[in-house]
Amino acid sequence: MRGSTSTATSDEVTRVAQPWHRLAAALVAAGWGANQFAPMLLVYRAERGLTEQAVTGMFAVYVAGLVPALLVAAWWSQHHGKRPMLRISTVLMLLGSLLLLAGADAPWLLAAGRVVGGVGIGFAMGPGTAWMKELSAGEVPGTGARRAALALTGGFALGPLAAGIAAQWLPAPLHLTYALHLVVQAVATVLVWNLPELDRGDHPTPSVGRVVRHVTQGWFLRAVLLTAPWVFGCASVSFAVMPSVIGPLPGLPRIAAAGALAGLTLGTSVLLQPSMKRWATSHPGRVTALGMGVTALGMGLATAAALRPAWWWLPLIAVVLGSAHGLVLVGCMTTVELNTPQELMAATTAVTYCLTYIGFLSPYVIAVLSLVGPAWIALAAGAGIAAVTTAWLAAQRLTAAGGPPATA
Repeated sequence: MRGSTSTATSDEVTRVAQPWHRLAAALVAAGWGANQFAPMLLVYRAERGLTEQAVTGMFAVYVAGLVPALLVAAWWSQHHGKRPMLRISTVLMLLGSLLLLAGADAPWLLAAGRVVGGVGIGFAMGPGTAWMKELSAGEVPGTGARRAALALTGGFALGPLAAGIAAQWLPAPLHLTYALHLVVQAVATVLVWNLPELDRGDHPTPSVGRVVRHVTQGWFLRAVLLTAPWVFGCASVSFAVMPSVIGPLPGLPRIAAAGALAGLTLGTSVLLQPSMKRWATSHPGRVTALGMGVTALGMGLATAAALRPAWWWLPLIAVVLGSAHGLVLVGCMTTVELNTPQELMAATTAVTYCLTYIGFLSPYVIAVLSLVGPAWIALAAGAGIAAVTTAWLAAQRLTAAGGPPATA
């Protein structure tokens, strides 16, 4: 009888551990929906006459839904499990795209759709990463965090690429673009809805004080707090700021080019992340420091492009800042996984992603600053801050042997 129970348990573990790709599909779909709006900035400016500040504000406003959702979902998942959080996420991502589809002539619906989409992705990121860690048990440490980051980044890349192509060449671009995501999201909903989970989430919710103590330890402050905002700070500069800085490109399909630029930026990140697997596991701090150095280089190139606009700057900056995105993201998330116990994983991941999404405010900040001065000044300031951060991280590596501890 005992042997039978052991065999059943083993079979259950195998059955649960294998379908991580179904969870990855849900994270791809959520990332797609969150970032499909990027190339549409040009469409709403051209066809609806919205200002640069208005459309970049809509681009950034979903952070208002994302940040509280990240934190709430992290705590709820401890009591109710991770699958219910992903179910909520899929429903909200569907609703968000429906609102965007209906908002062609109603900016307030666009803003509402962005906020709802922000809540949806917020319910996916923290619990999804913690769930992926469970489904990757027994593999190289850090595999779960990298798989989740790769799936989300893949969605962030595919969303604007598909949206740009659809908006450029399909009829009714303000509608069919979002209808495409509705199909993708519906398929992902079916895949993840009944996906089993090993950990049912019946743990005591960690106290706020315990989480605060965990994320105020030296390793988190050094390796995550100062660098995580650059994850989306650098990426959004590439695909949400630089097309406007460079200006119209004669002979090129502008909307599709904007979507392709976002796809190239985040696609570069997707291609780079797997190659960082072994190095990130043993030296996550070095990966993050390298990413900050590449960020400084990319922001410097963006500054040069603003001073001497030319089309060929765009793919170059996309590859460099996309590489920076991948390096900093992998470094931060691997550091978190290696230093965080399972019961704090969802909450710590939520805090980390909250920090990364601060970077999505950068296009709006640059747009506002451009009202009082040329864009290159803000870009140069960003390059300088990234360079100083890189130098500080390098100095920390020299003065503190080995970086953060291996366990929390």
